[in-house]
This record gives sequence, structure tokens and C-alpha cells, in this order.
Amino acid sequence: MSSNDSPPAAAEQTALQQRREPERREYFRVEDHLILRYCAIAPDSVGRQPAESHFDNGEVFGLMRELREIDHENNNVLRALAEHHRELGQYLKGLNRKIDLVALALAGLDRAPMAQAPRSVSISEMGIAFVADEPLAIGTTLALELVLLPQRIGLAVYGEVVANRDEEPARSVISFLQLRDSERQVLARHVFQVQVIARRQQQNP
Repeated sequence: MSSNDSPPAAAEQTALQQRREPERREYFRVEDHLILRYCAIAPDSVGRQPAESHFDNGEVFGLMRELREIDHENNNVLRALAEHHRELGQYLKGLNRKIDLVALALAGLDRAPMAQAPRSVSISEMGIAFVADEPLAIGTTLALELVLLPQRIGLAVYGEVVANRDEEPARSVISFLQLRDSERQVLARHVFQVQVIARRQQQNP
């Protein structure tokens, strides 16, 4: 092959995996169980339409996304109010909690994800790894529905397959694409909670 020839597909996949690897190592990755649905989609869907639009229950996940965005936008205002008006801050936090409970109740009525058995995954703020139902080619773009347990927090996000591991379990590694700050915060809190629970179990076997 001449120096002007393009590299083989295997070399391109290896290069993609090497570029992604340092990014994944910057974040804590934990072993977890969650409810997961996914489907392969056209790459140009990312950024053009919400990830939940690729599933038949997108309205529920869209509602939860909107509520997270509102909370994220109002966090600084609520914090400033609470500093100057403690009772008002507590009252508004209580209202937020009530809205969260209503959203969780609505999510509980959605039987599509809850009919799925929880999967064993490895997850971080930046990506997820799981055993795919069918082999996933590196570079495939996915829409994913995640229900984080036990809180039943629903996230619909985009991802790209960046690696397929040979060791057991033979998981596909997916890097999340264009995460919102509110989604990243949800994942960070969840990963932290999983770590705390794991430490407690180690200390109290």
C-alpha cells in the first residue's frame, strides 16, 4: 500500500479508540445496574432532535429533561434567595421536591422501560459500557434511554460506540455525545451515590 492510500478500517477504529481512552479515564467509572434501551440512529440526528424522540415513550423522558433544565437554570437564583430568606428558600425547595415526586410517579406509569430487566453496566459521567444484544460496530451512533436505579431517574442521551472489549464481559463502550450540564450533574451525583453505597457494603459485609 502506498503512503497516499487511506488506512484500513481496523486502523481507523484503533485510532478512534485511542483518542477516546484518555477522555474516559478522567472520570470515575462504577459498576452499576440500570434499565437500558438503545437503538442505532443516523449521526445527523444528534443536535437536531432530542434523544427521547427515537423511542415510543419520549414524552415522559422529555418532561423529565425539561424539569431538569428548569432546575439547572434556577439553581443560582434559589441559592441566593435561600441565603437572604431562609424560610422562602426552604419553601421553594419543598415545591421542587413535590414536582420531582410527581414526575417520578408519571415515570412509574410508563411501562416501556420498567418492563426491561436491569442490566449490568459500567458507567461514568462521560460514557457507559454494556453487553449489547447484537454486535455494535465502532462509530455507530446510538440513542439511549437510561433509568437510574433505585431513584428511577430517566435520561435520554446520544452516544457513539468507541470500543468493543474482548475480555469478559464483552462489553461495547459508548461515549456520550453533547450532554447537557444538567444531565452531566445527574450522572455525577448517581456515580457518587453508587460509590458511597459500595464503600458502605465493603465496610459492613
